Amino acid sequence: MRTFARWSGEPINVSKVLTSDMHAWARGLAQRIGRSVPKVAATRQRRLVLVHLDGVPKNLLDEAVRTGRMPFFSRLVRSGAYHLEDAFWGSPASTPCFQAGLLYGIEHPNLPAYSWFDRELGRRVQMNTPRDALEIEQRLGHTRRPRLFSEGGHTYFSLFRGGAGNRVCMSTLSSLRVMARSLFPEMEGLLAARTMSPWRYLRLLGKDTVHALGEVWRWGSALQDFRHEGGFLISRVLLQRLGWSFAHTKALVDMVRGVPILYLVFGNYDEVAHRRGPRSEQALAELERVDGYLAELYAMARTVERPYDLIFLTDHGHVESLPFEQRQGRRLEDMLLRGPSAPLPEAVARGLLEGRAPLGAGERMPPEAPVVVESGNFAHVYLTRRRQPLEARELLAHHRDVLARASLHPDIGLVALRRGSAAVALVKGKVYGAEEIERAPLAEEFSRHAVANYLHELPFMPTAGDLVLFGEAVRPGATVGFAWEFGSHGGLTRTETCSTVCWPGEGPVDLSGLTHCVNLHQRLSEAYLA
Repeated sequence: MRTFARWSGEPINVSKVLTSDMHAWARGLAQRIGRSVPKVAATRQRRLVLVHLDGVPKNLLDEAVRTGRMPFFSRLVRSGAYHLEDAFWGSPASTPCFQAGLLYGIEHPNLPAYSWFDRELGRRVQMNTPRDALEIEQRLGHTRRPRLFSEGGHTYFSLFRGGAGNRVCMSTLSSLRVMARSLFPEMEGLLAARTMSPWRYLRLLGKDTVHALGEVWRWGSALQDFRHEGGFLISRVLLQRLGWSFAHTKALVDMVRGVPILYLVFGNYDEVAHRRGPRSEQALAELERVDGYLAELYAMARTVERPYDLIFLTDHGHVESLPFEQRQGRRLEDMLLRGPSAPLPEAVARGLLEGRAPLGAGERMPPEAPVVVESGNFAHVYLTRRRQPLEARELLAHHRDVLARASLHPDIGLVALRRGSAAVALVKGKVYGAEEIERAPLAEEFSRHAVANYLHELPFMPTAGDLVLFGEAVRPGATVGFAWEFGSHGGLTRTETCSTVCWPGEGPVDLSGLTHCVNLHQRLSEAYLA
């Protein structure tokens, strides 16, 4: 693991991180909030705030520290108060999988992407659809592991509730009745905690909305494609402005009240990176915007009567995405299922059979409508809708053309599929198992460690596609994307799979050397559960 900063072991000089004005601001706000909200009963020795910076690449945070683009975060790390390190959370590099490990401690949650065809439900699911998030949350809730956010913890804008005492997550939105019941308690203390007048806030929101309208129009006109711009505009106003302001303000209130553990998901960067690119001006502006919020959270965490440990983390990185449709003039599904026939390399057939006899001619499969789910710069291909995925011999017998098109296309860097009880990768016309990936002719952008990890994980993901395709890395920092977006994650590049954890040196837990999100759950549980 590469370490950017290490705490020296001396007491933290907070004045190097926060100005006297910030201290005074936090004291005054805490007093104002404390007069209007009741305290909660103390249930834990230490208190914790987790801030999840969704999708922010580790190299961008390193740059922000080095250049001062995020002034507060840079001071925090440069002061020696905090460690900033790489972390690897497992496969795939996607928010649902990460949150299943963090919130529930589940090592193999069978969550293959943000969007997929669910074999149990018999339909596509997407995690920004509340009904789908609730279905998956109910599966995850069967675990008997300790839950970090039980006993009164609060989460804000996570996908799943994770046992939290409040209901501000995607799955809650599936029920208007539940939403309405939980709305009133969430308003408690908001007026006391406001940092500007309602009229000034509305003026700023209106100005920001007008600016966003103009930017959306310019972008869509330049591409001659507006397919996602309406949803992106709504997200900018409701999630990125109103949503995060609410979560940030509620966290300030919760710290004054003494809520034992808080989890805030800052999704602004991730939303913008998908639509404009991970290094676009708009995406980088979101890092600068959140830095001021982080300073306020830190100031309050150090000011309240029983201070909080503040930990920052990311769930994955983002790479620039070059849409397959834009490059090829056709969708991935059309190429895979209706493209011209191509001969499958003999080396692929031999490698997939691995000395086994091919299936006989009498072993037929009923025809089914295939489903191709473009999940970013990777895609899940379901050639059957049965509960169990197809194995290599079945694919050779019944879908040889699809295998050939996928394995030979120059914009597809890797194809993962199941062979027997394990999984293998097709790379440039040859078959490689997890232990052979080091010698595979992969582009330099790919993380061989992440590829091997994904092959180990695929047998535990029966709801993943019969084939899982990963876009080729066509230039440094960029891969082919199968969805119509300009920043992607979930793939197997070094940028996507290198995550971040940043924690206080004087805290009760060491978060170095993490190799799976379940490790994070375990260490935090040991340190912060009563």
